[in-house]
Amino acid sequence: MTLIRRAVVTAAAVCVVIVPASAGFALARDVQQSYVAEDGTIHGCVAADGRLRLVEPDSACHHGEDTVTWNQTGPQGPKGDKGDTGNKGDAGAKGDTGDTGPQGEKGATGPQGDTGAKGDTGAQGPAGADGVAGAHVVTATKDVGVLDMVDVEARCPDGEVATGGGWYLPGSTAQSYGAALHSNPVVSGTTPVGWTAGFLNGGYEPHYTAAVYAICAKTG
Repeated sequence: MTLIRRAVVTAAAVCVVIVPASAGFALARDVQQSYVAEDGTIHGCVAADGRLRLVEPDSACHHGEDTVTWNQTGPQGPKGDKGDTGNKGDAGAKGDTGDTGPQGEKGATGPQGDTGAKGDTGAQGPAGADGVAGAHVVTATKDVGVLDMVDVEARCPDGEVATGGGWYLPGSTAQSYGAALHSNPVVSGTTPVGWTAGFLNGGYEPHYTAAVYAICAKTG
């Protein structure tokens, strides 16, 4: 038996003569051949002269032959080295627009900006209404006797309007009798045409002079 094994080893190292078991013999990699087991192993019988014949997995060798079995696929080799980094791929297509996010919080007030440039001069406005012309003062006076209460009226000439007016007490008695009872414009319709004031002599003096004036001017 030892001699036969040596012959098998020698035959495998130099040259193996394969004797097919039938006319349908083919290469060992053909998985349809009957001498390839389900687990992928190949079975054979080696004679004393080193001749090898393939047999079906469940077949027994002849007298004087040794049974041999080997795999179609060798053992897994060691893990290979890491390959080089591949080229950068093309940019993908633009994705769909996402949903609108929630409104953010109100930001802090920013610093005051610089003063802007001076703007252009605006267009000229429309002409104003005609003003007054030829302003002058019209004065009227009246004597106020003891216990008298009188009104004094100063009127503007026809065609003029009163733009203001007032009263006073001429002479040394100007500060002796206090304010007038009333002082107001004389109105014709809605147009001021003079000035009037009321006075009272309470008996402090036999009489005094009261004066009323109107500031008159032409219109148009």
